[in-house]
Amino acid sequence: MGNDSPNQPIEIQPEPLTALDRFWLDTARNAAKESVGALEEAAKQLIAITSLSQGIYFAAISFGDVKKALPQFAPAWQWTITGALVLPLVCWLVALFFAIRVFTPQVYATNLDSPDLARETYEQVVAYKHAQLRRAHIALVIGFVLLIVNIIAFWRL
Repeated sequence: MGNDSPNQPIEIQPEPLTALDRFWLDTARNAAKESVGALEEAAKQLIAITSLSQGIYFAAISFGDVKKALPQFAPAWQWTITGALVLPLVCWLVALFFAIRVFTPQVYATNLDSPDLARETYEQVVAYKHAQLRRAHIALVIGFVLLIVNIIAFWRL
């Protein structure tokens, strides 16, 4: 029987790496090493943007004529308008919650003598941080969408 047997593995002869192959392997290694730091830096930036947005929005509502305009509406509409104005802030608080979770220490069991376990642990860390950052980003964007809706809906208040 030759190499056509399904039970016999096919031998692959390695080819020497070219300079371009080495470049891409080194690039991938560096990206893997820097991925946690990049996620944490993105979380810091998201926290800063969210905090700034909340401050500006709160100041705009505080100095606006919203309180003067609300009495002209029925009480049910007053609560609806107030709720709509608060929704962006709630979304931004949710964004802050998830962005801060990127920095929350987690316990990961690993064995540094096992490359496979070390890789799996590293991938778990990156996946966790990425999921939290993605949730924070989604909440931030939803908050801005609600802000735009509020601006359009309450332009004349």
